Amino acid sequence: MLKNARFLLLFSFCLLFSCASSDSFVNYRTPEGQLPTNYFSEKPSIYYQSDDQISIKIFNNEKFIDLFLETNSPATLRKIYNLGLSIWFDPDGKSKNIFAVNYPLPTDRPFTRNQFKFYLNKFTRIEFQEELNDRFKHFEIIDTRLNERLNLTNLDNNEGYIINLMTSHQILFSYHLHFPIKNIFPKSVSDKTIFSIGIASINEANEEYYSALSSKEVIRRKMGKLKAGSNQNPFELDEWWVNFQLAGSPQKFK
Repeated sequence: MLKNARFLLLFSFCLLFSCASSDSFVNYRTPEGQLPTNYFSEKPSIYYQSDDQISIKIFNNEKFIDLFLETNSPATLRKIYNLGLSIWFDPDGKSKNIFAVNYPLPTDRPFTRNQFKFYLNKFTRIEFQEELNDRFKHFEIIDTRLNERLNLTNLDNNEGYIINLMTSHQILFSYHLHFPIKNIFPKSVSDKTIFSIGIASINEANEEYYSALSSKEVIRRKMGKLKAGSNQNPFELDEWWVNFQLAGSPQKFK
């Protein structure tokens, strides 16, 4: 279950930051010229979660929500590869698992730390972009209100969803999700609507998962449990929620 709810108003938060990572990807920022501004009518709201070095940037207009999730941490990206990434939405702003997009989906066999380091280092940035495009072609939509789970294969405007993964000199991993706002708010929204976004791994790091890792990884896991205050699941993403306030005019959906 997701936890640690946090609150953020769209017009009240501005964040500038940098974070250290591998030598290949040093400076963490999103150049303004790279934002697809034709999608949006509002300024972004930004939240940064320091444990996994993940930033979330949200835009919305009357019809669409656009979410950018970015990280410059190879360790975080390995968690996403191994156990997947689940982005949850709660239209009532109560940090409950209501609606989710699962993407990227977990790999069949987890990478060890050394394997993933070797995997990243073997690509140029252009090659890594091609690898992202080729590797991750499937996503899932979960709506607990309808008890519905959709498995979709086309990332370009399937059921109104557009999903892109990008890498660059500044950003190791950038995820862009574009979808109709009515998918979360079936009836209506106002310009003061508060909604929650939650981040978590799709799968848990269970015993089957640990058995696929090297003995060194398993020993590191056991040693980590002995350290007071340490992350008890260092292979999973830290689970958290943050609240945003929609921008724009009130809107009713038919």
